[in-house]
Amino acid sequence: MAKSLAEDLYSDKLLNNPYPVYKQIRDLGSAVWLPKRRLWAIGRFDDVRLALKSDAALISGNGIAANNLVNGQHAPIVLTSDADTHNRRRSVLLRPILPSPLKVLRPRLEEEAERIVVRLANGDAFDAMSSFAAHLPVSVVADLVGLNRAGRENMLRWAAATFNALGVMNFRGLKSIPTLLDLRRYVAKLDRRKVSTDGWAARLFEAADRGELSADEARNMIIDYVAPSLDTTILATGHLLWYLATTPDAYETLRSDSSLIPSVVNETVRLASPIRGFTRQAALDFQIGDSTIPKGARALILFASANRDERRYANPDKFDLSRNPRDHVGWGHGPHTCAGMHLARLEMEVLLGSLVKHIASIEVGEPVLLRNNVLQGFERLPAKFRRSRSG
Repeated sequence: MAKSLAEDLYSDKLLNNPYPVYKQIRDLGSAVWLPKRRLWAIGRFDDVRLALKSDAALISGNGIAANNLVNGQHAPIVLTSDADTHNRRRSVLLRPILPSPLKVLRPRLEEEAERIVVRLANGDAFDAMSSFAAHLPVSVVADLVGLNRAGRENMLRWAAATFNALGVMNFRGLKSIPTLLDLRRYVAKLDRRKVSTDGWAARLFEAADRGELSADEARNMIIDYVAPSLDTTILATGHLLWYLATTPDAYETLRSDSSLIPSVVNETVRLASPIRGFTRQAALDFQIGDSTIPKGARALILFASANRDERRYANPDKFDLSRNPRDHVGWGHGPHTCAGMHLARLEMEVLLGSLVKHIASIEVGEPVLLRNNVLQGFERLPAKFRRSRSG
């Protein structure tokens, strides 16, 4: 008999702190039935990685939301595609954001990181989310995508609404629909005259000229750049400051050994898990551990639960600079691994590089939690930087 859990993962209470219930899910079994939302939840580390690799059995092509409204109207993008269609779209999308082309971008990001860190290093209080964490994604990434003014001004609003709509149709989900429709209308009217000639959006239209994408795909795949490139990086960066400021000796240790920067990024994304999870639909009866997810059912794959699985990580709730969890699933796993992972990692690394160079200590106040159906993190985080004498 299938194990079940009566909790609603999309309630206000559990959006604020889902981790005790995630542990219940992991302890109950490989897949747990959630009757309130008619979803199967997968929360163990090994099971989540297996599910993410099993893209022929658990498919994305019928949508990845936890509601039928959005799944029935999903756009022709990388995130909601499978097999050859997914591979074709993803190969085009990835071209400007693979490690090799991003090397050219690094000096620009480093310059911007230096500028923002030095500006904030005057001892005055600031909101770490809007003034620090959002700076590189909004000022640099928006420019790289190459959208017109209307697109740039609405990117954050569209991204937040997209993630709310990928949850259930509760109040947050319903409230996000007009904004999501606004994004769809913008994309439907988009053409090469409305994007910069050297931006990533223009490359999608060029791929359509070569027959690699349809015109509809080229327009809509801009969503693949807009939605994942902003909030997830911003939220992880906010947690980066939080963990460094609130974990005893963590920032001092990092300042004394900057070679820890890559592992600190991995540990932050593991713990922060900005995306709670997406759903997949079972294309056939899917056996996972001691459970069977029946054909046609929806499985909620919980990245945030897997990243704190005590079966995989010792003291999983602890921020540990000596741990370098390269296998975390904060950026997904398998064929649908986050396309912007390398860019997000680079942004966080250059910010850390500037911090340890210029900032002696970080202070944070009480954060205001973001309440979103899919995203998790801080909406606001009071912070102060104290500049080092040498910086």
